[in-house]
Amino acid sequence: MTNRERFIRTLKYQSVDRKPLHTVGIWPETLNRWRREGLPEGMDVHNYLGVKPLRSVYVGPHTGLWPPYEEKIIEEKDGVRISVDSYGRRVKTLIDHPSVYEFLEFPVKNAADLRRVIDEHYQVEPMEARSGPDREKKISAAEKEDVITVVDGGCYYWTLRSLSGVEVASYLLYDAPDLVEELFERYLTVVVAGIRETSRRVRVDCIGFGEDIAYKAGPLISPAMFRRLILPRYRKAMETAAGCGIQLSWYDSDGDLKPLLEDMLRVGINTVAPCEVAAGMSPGELRRRWGKQIRIIGGIDKREVASGPAAIDREIERNRPLIEEGGFIPAIDHSVSADISFQNYCYFIRQLEKVLAGV
Repeated sequence: MTNRERFIRTLKYQSVDRKPLHTVGIWPETLNRWRREGLPEGMDVHNYLGVKPLRSVYVGPHTGLWPPYEEKIIEEKDGVRISVDSYGRRVKTLIDHPSVYEFLEFPVKNAADLRRVIDEHYQVEPMEARSGPDREKKISAAEKEDVITVVDGGCYYWTLRSLSGVEVASYLLYDAPDLVEELFERYLTVVVAGIRETSRRVRVDCIGFGEDIAYKAGPLISPAMFRRLILPRYRKAMETAAGCGIQLSWYDSDGDLKPLLEDMLRVGINTVAPCEVAAGMSPGELRRRWGKQIRIIGGIDKREVASGPAAIDREIERNRPLIEEGGFIPAIDHSVSADISFQNYCYFIRQLEKVLAGV
């Protein structure tokens, strides 16, 4: 059985020869630490451990800002880099610790700025321009390799927040809802066209949403405003995906999503990640509340992995019943931070592999 087959069958609660291993991003600082602690230079940690994690490939067109802002470095001095990213944000980054950064300025500070950005950086046509040269290689490889293929369902709140920051985005939702809806509708237009065009060319396993729409205490947008401004776009994207034979989704957001989950499930979004335990997104609680209609990716408390073998064993055992039941692919609930030692990460992967293999 391939990893792709294991992924699909696990999320459909079907039998598999073993559950798939999903790994998450590793901070550069973490890798630097692991090199000091014994990981051979230039070697991938999962190759070192002899495991084969799930691989996913995005096969759709570029759906975000178009054209994106020009990325450029403004200054590098005293270990600090000041740059402009593809959203037009001015970013301050510690060169030796790139996971530590600060947004100094956003391109959207008010409704007039949002109007300008929509006009200048969210062109819907021509769609052909949104397919870069590497897309053809990804599509070709996806047809031959053991990968999960993903197409975009939309990053609506993410895009607004990335352009303006959370505070200004919150004001714009109230003060300029028509402009916000125009931004979201342009995004949806590209999404729908992308789903249809991509599914005609290559098999698509999953529709993905990347929002980061919540934090530890709850959503960054009210449920009522979510239902009015964002949920209709989710519904249209999911209807389009279903019409193209795409059955699985992957909704990515940190924080506590529970106040929005009922609505998301209603429109067909059935898989959530990374299920941040510190924000109350415990896999066991989600399954008890929503049953098998919800699928979960993540849900392993990163703090416990950092705490050592005994805590790791407890965390894996806490999640063992859901792993065995299906509809759940366990993984660290965000990314691999630098407080996780090489020894602890290796122990975690080896112990988790035993459970995934049914040992």
